[in-house]
Amino acid sequence: MNLSRNFESGSHNQQMDVQNIVSSSGDTNNNLSTSHSNGNSTASSYEGNYQVNVSATGFELDTITSSYTGLMRIYRLLYIADHCPALHNEALLASLKYIQETHFTSIYKQVLDELKKQNIPLPNDLDPNWYEKTQRGYTQKLEKLDTDLRNFRTNSIKDSIRRGHDDLGDHYLDAGDFFNAIRCYVRSRDYCVTPRHMITMCMNVIKASFYMQNWSNVLSYVSKAEQAIESLESTAKSSATTTTTTTTPIPTSSVVNPMEISTTNAMIASDAILASRLKVYAGIAELATKRYKLAARHFLGVSFEHCSNYFQDLISPQTLIQYVCLCSLATFERSELHRLIIMSPNMKQYLELEPSVRDILLKFYETSYSTCLALMSQIEPILALDQYLVPHLRTLYYEIRHRIIITYFLPYKNASMTIMATQLNTTLDDLEDELVNLIRLGKIKARIDSKNKILYVADTDQRWHAYQHALTITKQSEKITRALLLRSAIIKANLCVKDDSISSATRSPNNNNNMNVPRRHYVPTGQGNMMIDEGELSDDAAMN
Repeated sequence: MNLSRNFESGSHNQQMDVQNIVSSSGDTNNNLSTSHSNGNSTASSYEGNYQVNVSATGFELDTITSSYTGLMRIYRLLYIADHCPALHNEALLASLKYIQETHFTSIYKQVLDELKKQNIPLPNDLDPNWYEKTQRGYTQKLEKLDTDLRNFRTNSIKDSIRRGHDDLGDHYLDAGDFFNAIRCYVRSRDYCVTPRHMITMCMNVIKASFYMQNWSNVLSYVSKAEQAIESLESTAKSSATTTTTTTTPIPTSSVVNPMEISTTNAMIASDAILASRLKVYAGIAELATKRYKLAARHFLGVSFEHCSNYFQDLISPQTLIQYVCLCSLATFERSELHRLIIMSPNMKQYLELEPSVRDILLKFYETSYSTCLALMSQIEPILALDQYLVPHLRTLYYEIRHRIIITYFLPYKNASMTIMATQLNTTLDDLEDELVNLIRLGKIKARIDSKNKILYVADTDQRWHAYQHALTITKQSEKITRALLLRSAIIKANLCVKDDSISSATRSPNNNNNMNVPRRHYVPTGQGNMMIDEGELSDDAAMN
């Protein structure tokens, strides 16, 4: 049973046609494999109910339970339970424990049924009546919040109505009913009075859309939230400037208000945290839509302090630097890697938490490709347990390998494919398939000697290219010269096409003062038609 593919958001969500909360598309069962197919394949090798062996990686479930909170921790645990046999039982029991901190009764019942089906011993402190009590409490609180919202509407208090919609949306979100949660959050938009209300509404919609994996909605509301934050900052700056220019100097003791200063600093810090959170949402959404370079740019803007202290319900610093590593290696130039990641004080703090990722980046930059690829293959099983990264894992690995092959071959006129295969940790046949694909795509201008297994740079006849360029320039000059000769002959023959609109305008009674306006002539040329003044014709004629 694939629990990670069977999340239900409540009874009303059956009317929705949305993606599964956490799933991997496909219907084939593929085991973890480090073999590389030809570069034509960009489909994920991790499809369906694939299984991952993490025994050689030292991966522990505490990494997830200690780094995440809320629904994200539950989703990641269930995904691990589906795709890692060694941690299956432990992940199911841990998820059951954390589900009891929410109102997510539907997934609780599925997990409990799965544990009983596999005869896994249940915890001794498990409350057998939790499902009924939680369902009853959820219904009672839902009725109370709905009644409060109706009362607020009766009293026509806009701020209370907005908060009522937010509370109702939070209640739906806690139970996994994301569709109704978004509906409540969006309805609060009509009652948003200040930019901060708009920011809150956008953040709520983004959160629910993120769990639904509605990436277009996430990116749309991220843009709206960023605009609201910018308008708030510009308003604050303009008001501060106005206050500074209109007030008269007053002694410092009577001006400084510690409470106001602390409130302002708190608001600035809160806005910075919101901006970082928006970058995380946008980065994951761009990753999901295969815009890897934009995703890396967004992740690079996330402060380490914010990520480690405030984003446990969204992403961990270790996961973020893994995303940055793969997306940047697949899309950034070496100079960008050095400037934006390796030498960045902010990124250095992330890299300290993940030494393996740091070593991969450094070995790639130092062109120690054999070590880089070996380290990448070591952490691949861990990355395959990330539900947001795994659909793109094989594509990113292929792109990184292709960049390594291109960079490796760049300084040589010919290279032994046997040595290349050893350096790139692959077989000779797989390397040849990759080279064929790169040559077809035009990324490498080379030829393959399949018998001797040697890669040669494609010979380019520089003399032939020079002759072709000279012939092209000669033909262009000849065409221009013929056009000039034709124009000169037309002028001498006094051939012209009159523009009736200009002629009638000069003869109109309202333009008596413009009788000396020169007529314009229609002259065909080799490169198109042109209009010239009669004065120019006479000047040319005089010169001839």
